[in-house]
Amino acid sequence: MIQGSSWFVRDQTGQGTLSLAIQRICARTAGPDALIHTADLPLGGVQVWAEPETVPEDRLWVLHHRMAREINLGGWHTETGPERLLVLGWSGAHLDHRARVLSAALVNRLADHERTASLAIRTAAQLLGRPATDPVEVAADTLTLVAHDLRWPARLAVLDDLERTSEIENVRHKLARVAGLEARVRRRCAAHLNVALRTIHTLAGLPAGFQAAHALPRLVGTERLVAATIPNRPLTGSTR
Repeated sequence: MIQGSSWFVRDQTGQGTLSLAIQRICARTAGPDALIHTADLPLGGVQVWAEPETVPEDRLWVLHHRMAREINLGGWHTETGPERLLVLGWSGAHLDHRARVLSAALVNRLADHERTASLAIRTAAQLLGRPATDPVEVAADTLTLVAHDLRWPARLAVLDDLERTSEIENVRHKLARVAGLEARVRRRCAAHLNVALRTIHTLAGLPAGFQAAHALPRLVGTERLVAATIPNRPLTGSTR
């Protein structure tokens, strides 16, 4: 049982890069009202728990499973319990699933530029119908909604500072495949935001030189190389 594990240190506050990335994933999943904590486990991995006062007890189990699904999509193995969630290292099966989901996004939603243009037009037109509207705010709100509809900008942003590594050769190959797909998805998301921006530029009367980067965090960056020599130290010792 996770609840009785000696790894649980309720007052532990140490946070590494992985712990911070997991916290961002969980906070985005849990919503603004829930206060999410993370801490490194002594033997590797991360523990996650919610501040009890911010999440009703009858919602904790559901919240833990929602956070676990999103972390699994990142490629990690998790174990859930009534009080907290454990992130225990890379899962080969979950990395394969992430690659499949990324590939599906490239040929489905991220291939549909017409949907992006239509959404941008509808949203901008609705916002511009309000009194005393600032065109820059209209562009920002429209691009934010488009990014939310694309789903992947936020998912990629929470992992932006994390170097994902493993000492297991098979896992390294899976990580490299995922990194390549993520780079393609990141570029495709940026292209969609540019489509949205061009669509609303004239409609909203934006200032000359206005770019998507003025309204949203940078989405296109240098592709990270998956380091092959630094271990991720999964607790389970397997790739699952």
